[in-house]
Amino acid sequence: MSSADILPSCLMADAGVLASPDFRTALDALPVAVYMTDADGYVTYFNRAAVDLAGREPTVGKDRWCVCWKLQRLDGTALPHDQCPMAIALETGRPIWGKELLAVRPNGTTALVLPYPTPTFNEAGVLSGAVNLLVDMTERRSAENDSRYLAAIVESSDDAIVAKDLNGTITSWNLGAERLFGYTADEVVGKSITILMPPGYQDEEPMILSRIRSGERIDHYETLRRRKDGSLVNISLTVSPVRDADGSIIGASKIARDITGHKRATEALAARLREQASLYSLAERQQRAQDIEEVYDASLDAIQSALSCERASILLFDKSETMRFVAWRGLSDQYRQAVDGHSPWAADEKDPEPIYIEDIAVADISQELRRVVEAEGIHALGFIPLVAGGRLIGKFMTYYDLPHAFADSETSVAMTIARQLGFSIQRLRAEEARQRAEEQLRRKEAMERERAAELMAIMQAVPALIWITRSPDCTEIAGNRAAYDLLRRPSGSNLSLSAPAGEGPDNFQVFSQGRLLAADELPVQRAARGEEVPNFEEEIRFEDGSMRHIFGNATPLRDATGAVVGAVAASVDITERKVAEEALQESERRLQIALEAGRMGAWEWDTGTGHVIWSPGLESLHHLEPGTFGGTLADFKRDIHPADLPLVELEIAKALKTHENYHVIYRVKLPEGSIRWVEAFGQFSLPGTGRAPKLAGVCMDITERKEAESQRSLLVAELSHRVKNTLAIVSSIARQSFSTNPELREARDSFNARIRALAQTHTRLAESSWSGVSLETVLFDELSPYSDASGSNVSLSGPTTMLPPKYALTLGMAAHELATNAAKHGALSVKSGKVAIAWSVDPEERRLHVSWQETGGPPVPEPKENGFGRLLLERVVASDLGGEVRLDFASEGLRCTIDVPHPRKP
Repeated sequence: MSSADILPSCLMADAGVLASPDFRTALDALPVAVYMTDADGYVTYFNRAAVDLAGREPTVGKDRWCVCWKLQRLDGTALPHDQCPMAIALETGRPIWGKELLAVRPNGTTALVLPYPTPTFNEAGVLSGAVNLLVDMTERRSAENDSRYLAAIVESSDDAIVAKDLNGTITSWNLGAERLFGYTADEVVGKSITILMPPGYQDEEPMILSRIRSGERIDHYETLRRRKDGSLVNISLTVSPVRDADGSIIGASKIARDITGHKRATEALAARLREQASLYSLAERQQRAQDIEEVYDASLDAIQSALSCERASILLFDKSETMRFVAWRGLSDQYRQAVDGHSPWAADEKDPEPIYIEDIAVADISQELRRVVEAEGIHALGFIPLVAGGRLIGKFMTYYDLPHAFADSETSVAMTIARQLGFSIQRLRAEEARQRAEEQLRRKEAMERERAAELMAIMQAVPALIWITRSPDCTEIAGNRAAYDLLRRPSGSNLSLSAPAGEGPDNFQVFSQGRLLAADELPVQRAARGEEVPNFEEEIRFEDGSMRHIFGNATPLRDATGAVVGAVAASVDITERKVAEEALQESERRLQIALEAGRMGAWEWDTGTGHVIWSPGLESLHHLEPGTFGGTLADFKRDIHPADLPLVELEIAKALKTHENYHVIYRVKLPEGSIRWVEAFGQFSLPGTGRAPKLAGVCMDITERKEAESQRSLLVAELSHRVKNTLAIVSSIARQSFSTNPELREARDSFNARIRALAQTHTRLAESSWSGVSLETVLFDELSPYSDASGSNVSLSGPTTMLPPKYALTLGMAAHELATNAAKHGALSVKSGKVAIAWSVDPEERRLHVSWQETGGPPVPEPKENGFGRLLLERVVASDLGGEVRLDFASEGLRCTIDVPHPRKP
């Protein structure tokens, strides 16, 4: 077999292999002319031998089908390049061997060549070009030389070149095979080629041998083989039959090339192409999508195609910010229900990153979630965030049936899909929102037209008064039928008081709270200036002296830009109501005066609903702010004194049972802690059948009455006690006055004066219902008979101090004795004399201090005997009041100090 028979078989490979630097180096070194073309026949490579054979330097990319200058058939006729064997091989996609021809060099010489054009194909089976071997047959070399060349090629090849017989026994093994598979020639020659077969591939060898025996050549058969160290290698296998001199097939020649890197590159390229195709298809489909379901469907196709995942899903946040499934592929209902709502990110997450679980078996997740995922047959999954308008809106998921390592390229593709999906969702949502808005606008416009017609009909039909102006200056105001009737103007006339003279009405004037309103103060005019005029009340006075009261609202009319273009006012005639309200208010005023005068408040209890109504007077009676009463029976009972509550509840129950009048007297405890007496009267009103009765009535504060009754009882007891005491005092005064004074007349005068002093204090106590009298009053009463016209000889100073009856009587008697003594013997017996009385209260010691100081009178000698006055001061004050009296008969005047416990408030 010559090199012309073997070398083309060695060159059978795809364009990627032929273009590899190592292989081209080998071809460059070959003495045989070799060149390559692309699928269109343009030369892409030639070696030096091809240049020598052609006698010229071919031009890459320009020369087509052949590197030779001209071609001739063996008969000397010209052979066009587009009819040469290389052109035919590219056209048919099959090798064209054994057709000799003449190559004409530019210098005129020729060479007999035997071409071996062989097409090459890529992994997809598409024609990628051809390689041609031009064997110079001009000087035939011997078979040894051809064999030597071939052996050199075989040994220098980086590919594994192996020969075997028809039983699959290895007969030759080159260095390329040793490098590829790890076995030396000595280790494998004579052994079966199946030594290289991994488990599951043993059936390949019988199939290959069968095809070889039939004379078939096997090109670019990709398979898997096992090296000596047990590792597996991807190879591209070309197997050719080997014939003997007689043409009988005696074995096979195999060329095995390591395509692991090429396969990886091819797979990566295919993945990139698949990704780009998926992304292109996704963009195109999403652009055409008319509804969200089409977007979901296109996105799921792209996710599964570009990311090679078995299953996928899309989840979005709902209105409650819970992640929900909206589209899915290959997921069971049970799985979706179990994980629905789960999200690794919160709805407000900023710049979320993809999350991958490459192996669910070792993932840091809860056991419950792991069981759910594994039960679905999922072993790896990815969470890809969906962002639209800078906000996280959801995620899409990829699911793998086996553990999966996520490459950076996958993340890039996944994020591209996520961006397109997020944009499409946002676009469709915006489109849906726009369509909804347009539909709402159409419906609104239709409704507005209908409403305008309805409003016009209503405006004319309603008894309410309506005024409308469509200009901010209000020079023209129209109204409905009721407005024209009320204002006594012809229908369609101008109702504006802002109209030019002679164009507006002149038969009425408008007042508010008794003041005549100018035209620009009227509600419609104010509203036309942009002001909201709520709840206006006006009085319209006509020329004949009659008047009508109206109540209403006025509001501006605005255009689409918000500018005020007019105003409208609606009001009702409240004249009859006004008259009735005034009558009712007068009636209520009289009732309120009566209630307030009687310290009363009204109430009503709906026994069906339990609602209780209190009048402001009753809230005031309970010391509550107006409108703060709770309105329930429990709120009513809350203020009732606990001791009186059972009586009140008993009377209520009795009234409910008998429907007789309700009457009860009880105490209430007010918020600040004071106690008041209340008397309540109630009467039932029996409504129609099926309605619960109401109990209504009044409550009056009878605290003063109760206190007066108590005071009266107390006064009776006190009077009885005081009469007894007074009689005792009179008896003592009489005994002392007459027993110590030998002069009957003087004794009688002294007795009468003392009785008058006692009676005077009694009078003061009686005036205050024996509740007490001030110390200043007691002193003033006793000293006023001795005060000169200017009142300068008697001075009183001290804080207001109320004395209970006992203190008032005792201190009044003491003041009488001191005043009488001063008038007879002391400072008040001369014009120049003065008496100064001062008192103070010690709040800590709770003591009352009274100081009597006489000045400017005659010298006062200390008496040798104790009279009634001194006895009264030193003994009675001390015994009755538990106090202390000190008398100092100083030469400048008598000084008396009285120190008694401070009496509590009477």
